[in-house]
Amino acid sequence: MLPTDNIDLMYWMGLLIGLLGTFTGILIAWAIYRAFRRKAQVSYGGLVIPEQQFAGRKKEIIRLKRQILTGHSSAIVSMFSKDRTTLLSYLSDPSNSKELYGELAENFVFSLLDINLLLLNNCGPTQFWERALKPLEEKMEPNSPLFQIYQACQQNQFDEYSLDRLIVQLKQEGWRLVLMLDRFDELFNSNLDNPAFFATLRNLASSRSPSSLSLIISGNILLKQFHEQIRDLNPNGSPYLNFMESGEIVLGSLSDSEADELLRQMFFSKPERQFIKEIAGLHPHFIQLAASALQAAKENQEQQPLEIAKKDFYDRIENMLTHIIHSWNPAICQAIVSLVKENQAPDFFNDEEELSLLEKQGFVMKDSHNQWQVSPGVLVDFIHDKTEQELCNH
Repeated sequence: MLPTDNIDLMYWMGLLIGLLGTFTGILIAWAIYRAFRRKAQVSYGGLVIPEQQFAGRKKEIIRLKRQILTGHSSAIVSMFSKDRTTLLSYLSDPSNSKELYGELAENFVFSLLDINLLLLNNCGPTQFWERALKPLEEKMEPNSPLFQIYQACQQNQFDEYSLDRLIVQLKQEGWRLVLMLDRFDELFNSNLDNPAFFATLRNLASSRSPSSLSLIISGNILLKQFHEQIRDLNPNGSPYLNFMESGEIVLGSLSDSEADELLRQMFFSKPERQFIKEIAGLHPHFIQLAASALQAAKENQEQQPLEIAKKDFYDRIENMLTHIIHSWNPAICQAIVSLVKENQAPDFFNDEEELSLLEKQGFVMKDSHNQWQVSPGVLVDFIHDKTEQELCNH
């Protein structure tokens, strides 16, 4: 029999080992939980979406997915080119196809083109269609009816008749071409800015339902504004892209509760969430950049993390704000500047179309007295730092 002292020692050692094991298990579980949350993916409508990459954009992804599945066309509108490009890349990435489109994934061919790159190479309509159809050409069986029609397209320099025959054959074989044109609004005054090109796009994408050509364009202006820009090309006809209006999607700001939930998932406290919303507004792109700046300040154990984060955030988006303001027409720009610097909007601050877009994107909003005010806080600070001439004379 062991002495009583030895029994007591073994008892306490066993208890200590048990406690250490429990504590270690808790630490491991917590680490796994934090890692999971940081790389969290959210199931939405049966679709798993990477949370951090597309924070606040789940509804738009679901809507675009449905447009593609049903053969309809869409227009994505956002001031932030990264938002648009990332979204298009996600929808067209082969590694996401099965998750997004299920069994129909094998029937879709995605072609993603950056209009800016095409224009840098002085592409005309023939070169455009050659590049747009390249992913489809790579999937065709040699000597198949589809390939023979494609060869006829090449020989006829991709005229509308030949292209229409190709789209008809696609439909007969159960395929769908999803043509994505990023920075579409940069077509103005280019080799592609002509009636024949726009008419061909409209005919191929809208003449059949469901269409075997699903067109998705992206830019920083509304379709209505685009129609105004090219009205002279077809003064007596209907707008070329009016068939897409029901599929127009503005990547705008979130509601206050949606922004709170997004920041809560990032483990920010209530005061920190309020700080981020004040400087960044409610647009998810700005929210993520401001959240990143604050997280960096906290990890660096700054004595005044909020002030450091605010300056870091301002520095990160200063060029972006310049680009945004220069994209506004001068009258709206002057009105925004007046609203910030004089706390009142001039009489001509009544462009409802432009205001509606700015409101959707989170740059202006109405206060409790139904008066317009500028958001986010960083934009207000930026305008205060500049003269009206610097901001609006471009």
